[in-house]
Amino acid sequence: MSTTLTEAPWERTRVVNAPAANVVTDLKTTGEGDILVNSSAGVIKPLLSADLLDRLYLMIFPEIAGGGQRLFDDGLPASKWTLTHQETGKLGELAMVYDRVR
Repeated sequence: MSTTLTEAPWERTRVVNAPAANVVTDLKTTGEGDILVNSSAGVIKPLLSADLLDRLYLMIFPEIAGGGQRLFDDGLPASKWTLTHQETGKLGELAMVYDRVR
């Protein structure tokens, strides 16, 4: 999803400039397979708000970098998640996988 690109530089990719929730809803009804979103709070936040996510991969690093976007804004609908996997790295970083409980 992009508001600046007009064509995709990668194979089997298309550029979309539309609300994330609309795009994912269409993909879920017309496509097959997994839909992955990497490191894009601007895409993930509306999908959380529309309850369209089935799995979250979260990483926490023991470092304070200052400002930035919050992933879990106030006003999100209530939801339940189950921790299905976790790992701790050598520097104390945490990698966690949460699945949506429906």
